[in-house]
Amino acid sequence: MKQSALLMTSSASPLTEAQLLKHGGQKHGKAKSDGAVLLPLTSLIDAFSIIVIYLLIGTQSGGLEKDIPNKLNLPVADASQILDKELPTIRIQKGSYYIGDKLVAVRELGNALNEVRKSFSKEQSVELLIQADQAMDYAELDPILRAGSEAGIQKLKFAVLPKQ
Repeated sequence: MKQSALLMTSSASPLTEAQLLKHGGQKHGKAKSDGAVLLPLTSLIDAFSIIVIYLLIGTQSGGLEKDIPNKLNLPVADASQILDKELPTIRIQKGSYYIGDKLVAVRELGNALNEVRKSFSKEQSVELLIQADQAMDYAELDPILRAGSEAGIQKLKFAVLPKQ
């Protein structure tokens, strides 16, 4: 029988050629091979690498963690932003004000926030993170807003819990 010209001129792919090699490296014909079939591992390694990179990136939080006192119930928000830098923190807890872990009297809030402002350069805008209980009165927030504006702090951020 005659073979087609296309079949006579076609060449085998490199993958087919690699699978037809014996252990010694010589090609074999139609005789049975005593060598194992070679698996193309390159694509499997590529897929595994992509999965590992995806999992590594996906499990990183990417934000800063702040300590929240046990007795403080932060409000829950539908939308929030992750903190990308350390911010000075003021906490309102049962009518008391804390800057960091230091208790500050209401009449001293202006001086304390001025000190916070002085710790930054004049060109830098100072942001303040407020941790407040969701059951607090708005009147407890007013002294912070007044003292912050007097100290030149223009940006305020409120700590919230993300909606789950």
